[in-house]
Amino acid sequence: MFDVHCHILPGIDDGSRDVEMSLEMLRRETEQDIEGVVFTPHFYAAQNDPETFLRRRDRALKELEASLNELPKIPKYTVGSEVHYFRGMSRADGLEDLCIGNSDYILIEMPFRDWQPVFVDEIEEISTVLGLKVIIAHIERYFDQDKKLVKRIIENPNFLIQCNAEFFLEKKTASKAVKFLKKGKIDLLGSDSHNLDDRKPNLAEALAIIEKYDKKGALDHINRMSRSIFDQAI
Repeated sequence: MFDVHCHILPGIDDGSRDVEMSLEMLRRETEQDIEGVVFTPHFYAAQNDPETFLRRRDRALKELEASLNELPKIPKYTVGSEVHYFRGMSRADGLEDLCIGNSDYILIEMPFRDWQPVFVDEIEEISTVLGLKVIIAHIERYFDQDKKLVKRIIENPNFLIQCNAEFFLEKKTASKAVKFLKKGKIDLLGSDSHNLDDRKPNLAEALAIIEKYDKKGALDHINRMSRSIFDQAI
C-alpha cells in the first residue's frame, strides 16, 4: 500500500515539527508495511509563490534525508504538494512544478468555504487546459458542500478521488466510507498524517476495515493507481 498524502517533511507546514518527529512517522509507516510515501506539504498561494515553496520544500527534504540513515528501513518516497484552491490557479505560472515527483499528477485541496460552480470550473480547467491529472484530496471533507458540485467532482472521469484513513476509522463516517468503497468511488488512500498523536500515520488501521468489506477488488484498484503514480514520479 502507498500513502499518497501526508505531512511528514519537517518544519515546512503544520505537520511534523522537526526531523525527530519525521523519522518516527516514517518508522511507523514502515511498521505498517507501507511501500511508498508521497510527502505533500501544504501550498498556499497567498503565502508563497511556487518557486519559494519549492526552495523551502527542498530544504526540508534535505534536512530529513541527512538523518535517514538512523532508520534501518524506510518506504520509497517522493515529493509533491497539497495545493489549496486559489482563484486563477488553472492559469498560474509554475503550477505544474507542484506535481508529484516527475509525474503530471497534482493533489488539490478544495476550499472549505461554500463552493460556487466557478470553483469546480477552475479545477476542471487544470485538467483540460494544463493537461494535469487532478487528485482531489480527502473528498470526505466536502460532503456538506453543494451536492451537485460534489457530484461533478466525483463523477469527472479526469479526476482521481483520494480518501483519508480517518474516513474509515471515525464512527460517524465509517459506514459511509464503506458504501463509498463498494461503489468504486475511491482511487487513492492517504494517512494525511501530521504528527504522532491525533493525526498519526494510520493507514494500516483503515486497511483492516477495507479488507473486511472489499468484495469487488476496490483495494486492488487503489494499489494499481498508487503504484502507477509512483512509477511515474520516481
